[in-house]
Amino acid sequence: MANKITKIVTAAAVLATLVAPQAAFAAAPAPILKNDGAAKAGDWYVGATPPNVDYNKPVILFVQGLHSDYTTWYTSDGFYDAAYNAGYRTAFVQLYDADGTGQDMWDNGYLLSGLINKVKNYYGVSKLNLVVHSKGGIDTQTALVHYGAYPYVNVVHQLSTPNQGSELADMAYSSWTWWLGALMGQQDDAVYSLQTSYMDYFRSVTDGRAENNYTRTYMSGGTGDDGFFSATYYSRAVLPGEDDGAVAIYSAFGLPNGYYGFTDNGSERLSHTKMRWASKTWWQVRPKLTTYNYYGVSGSTLAATTTSYMAKKSVDETTSNIMRGGAVNGQAVDTFTMESGVQASVDVMTSKSATKVKLVSPSGKEYLPTTGQAQQDEAVLFADAVHNTFAITGEAGTWSLVAEGDSDAYFMLATVDGGTKADVKAAKKVFKKGEKVDLAINLQGGKADKKVKKAKLTKSGKTSAQDVALTVNGDGSLASSFTAPTEAGVYNVSFDVEGVNAKGEKFTRSVNYNFAVLDENGKL
Repeated sequence: MANKITKIVTAAAVLATLVAPQAAFAAAPAPILKNDGAAKAGDWYVGATPPNVDYNKPVILFVQGLHSDYTTWYTSDGFYDAAYNAGYRTAFVQLYDADGTGQDMWDNGYLLSGLINKVKNYYGVSKLNLVVHSKGGIDTQTALVHYGAYPYVNVVHQLSTPNQGSELADMAYSSWTWWLGALMGQQDDAVYSLQTSYMDYFRSVTDGRAENNYTRTYMSGGTGDDGFFSATYYSRAVLPGEDDGAVAIYSAFGLPNGYYGFTDNGSERLSHTKMRWASKTWWQVRPKLTTYNYYGVSGSTLAATTTSYMAKKSVDETTSNIMRGGAVNGQAVDTFTMESGVQASVDVMTSKSATKVKLVSPSGKEYLPTTGQAQQDEAVLFADAVHNTFAITGEAGTWSLVAEGDSDAYFMLATVDGGTKADVKAAKKVFKKGEKVDLAINLQGGKADKKVKKAKLTKSGKTSAQDVALTVNGDGSLASSFTAPTEAGVYNVSFDVEGVNAKGEKFTRSVNYNFAVLDENGKL
């Protein structure tokens, strides 16, 4: 069955390259605001009735993503224009993120459940079809499953939803980045809930419920970025495997009861931003906006039609990155070691363009960056950062990062091409209080030095009093075994692996392990 599905998907992708239209949509009239209040959250908009309206077609409700609002869809290349031209009636919602601070899936899901009911009643229909971007897909599943909106939704089409969370959210709370995240406002309830271990918990309390059986959800994902000096370009260094600059493919297709929608645009690799551009993806979404009723499908779980992209349960991650971070008040100096014969792309993020950054090689050679602010995407974390980028060739020894500025912070991410990689393995990401946590770190092409290390344990970006010890084994691998904290929440264990390669040269690789601890009621 898996081979058959793979062949069908592959054939569809080939056909798509031949038939994908280059859409040009006439501008639709401005949508009409409903339920106006002091805050944007809770508002909803009704799209204009198309002159070619087809009442046999479902009403489409559009749901925003992380740190966004209804204008996600009401742009010069938005889905609103595409749906209007195709004769669909439409509506748009404003969740809490529209007021500037993102909220978790519980708050947004509760609000969305009420808005779904209002839109349904306004149009006098029994069910809606939803098109959702990014975290809007998680907020939608929460509304359907946990807040009773499932009878009113027929089809959901996700555009790059982080169904298994995002490693970018993990980074926002790591010991290296929390300085910068705090300065730039990247640490809110929405980002906190998108950490990979939090989403592992969310999946455990959501996916097995019968409410999932009554709505068909299509998944989609991208594997591109928006080019150099775009937010999606820089984020890709953190994300594992293929990704769209905000969400990894494994996460976008990580809904166990979801259906395969599409990947990219046939011949074009799409970024997280472009996944919601009508000219790029509407032609792939539209055929799935059916009026078929899935309600009460024999009480059985709908079979997923995707087998290629399944969620990760145990942790098996590989890193070739070096990370550094901290405050800048005057001059800040940090160091790291690199081996010879490697290439490294280095991105040093700050919150201020006035902060000056340079790298100094072991021989004293100074490297100055290419500096600029990324093209923004509200759904990509650290999109507002100033990026100082370097391309360096590995000179063996100790390198220095020098940053000069006031009331700022920095986060350095060096992606090393070649040399040693660190493999991190763990049994799971969610634990009970006091449960044993075991980590194993194996090094490809090197061995850790013989000194016993300590890792930083952080919760919500703040260092915990608990130390995490790392032991070096005889074969040069590392291991850690510690007791999960007694306070519920999401934690990061951040540490450097310092070792020696076959040439006797020292190297550094950075590891971040994200995990969650449940309270006595099994909740976060």
